Amino acid sequence: MLSDLLLSFFFGMPAIVAVVIARDLKNLLPRAMLFWGGWVAVICVALVIIPMLGCDGHLMKAHKACIGGTGMAAFFNNLNPISTLAAKLYILAGIPLAILAYLIESTQNRRAA
Repeated sequence: MLSDLLLSFFFGMPAIVAVVIARDLKNLLPRAMLFWGGWVAVICVALVIIPMLGCDGHLMKAHKACIGGTGMAAFFNNLNPISTLAAKLYILAGIPLAILAYLIESTQNRRAA
């Protein structure tokens, strides 16, 4: 259980940090990318973390022994393709967009100085 909590913390924290630090950026495009992209990432992470913490199982196995009983297990098993897509979107799109936002912000700040 502790490993699931630590995994969910380290998996979800970059999404929350993106939303929080977006307001500190000076340029509009990187700010919008991190703010709205961060909220999309938070939703994607929630789709992955909530079933992981509430049930036995993970993205590649069927969920069983959920807190809400077999109905919740069936719900999370039906939601599993969406959770897998959300995890892929979070990793494959979120990281490059965050790097792109950082590069735009740093080049725009360098030109302004």
